[in-house]
Amino acid sequence: MMKIVNIILWVLISVGLIVLLGFVNKNQNEQLLKPNNVRIDIDYETENRFVDEDDVKVHVINSNDTVLKNLAQFNILEIEKRINNNPAIKDAQVYKTIDGQIHVRVKQRLPIVRIFSKNDSYYLDEFGNVMPLSNKYTARLLVVSGHLNEPFAARYQLNYQFLPDSLQPKTLLDDIFILSDYIQKSPFWSAQIEQVYVNKDLEFELIPKVGNHKIVLGGIDFLDKKFSKLMIFYQKGLPKTGWNEYSAINLKFKNQIVCTKIYN
Repeated sequence: MMKIVNIILWVLISVGLIVLLGFVNKNQNEQLLKPNNVRIDIDYETENRFVDEDDVKVHVINSNDTVLKNLAQFNILEIEKRINNNPAIKDAQVYKTIDGQIHVRVKQRLPIVRIFSKNDSYYLDEFGNVMPLSNKYTARLLVVSGHLNEPFAARYQLNYQFLPDSLQPKTLLDDIFILSDYIQKSPFWSAQIEQVYVNKDLEFELIPKVGNHKIVLGGIDFLDKKFSKLMIFYQKGLPKTGWNEYSAINLKFKNQIVCTKIYN
């Protein structure tokens, strides 16, 4: 008998919850959405300020609308899609709350290097994807310039995430990304290296913040060994000779560093 009573009790509770949730959902969707009921949370963990609340809110509420709409008229998936079309945004999550608000959580893309190509300029982000410049904010990053002809449009039109590795055309930007990512992940080298120059042979030369020398890196092969040699030279060689003794430090040769001295 008690078993039957428990079953009936659980059925009544379940039905009650369904009715209550239906009522709450109906009540929620009939609420009018006011502009101040849109809550936007932008990930500002870094100093980047490529987007602000106005950039996001315009995709939720059209400022030209003179009539308020209720929550049922807002398509969450469509709003997310519009926000994610912003090239500075990595991800957007949108949801409604029981008190009649729309919440938007936004994560910005993280650029790691700025490219100065032949006719345009843009960023590469943390995944190696191109990212356009912003008229609102300029990120202070490692800079790559020189003999570089990698148009933004040619790279941007390809969706590299869905191309098999065998079909992905390798460009100089791939090497630039590998080098920039290596530098960016090192606290010392990210503080010391401020520019990468691509010479006429399409090899890399590094311009440091401290010292009047350039660092001839060559290609991106054996990056660990090259930077380890340079670190040892910084620690043991330059303190004896001085940081302004050489015009060039060449890392291209195996197991040695070739320096060009400055002659006054």
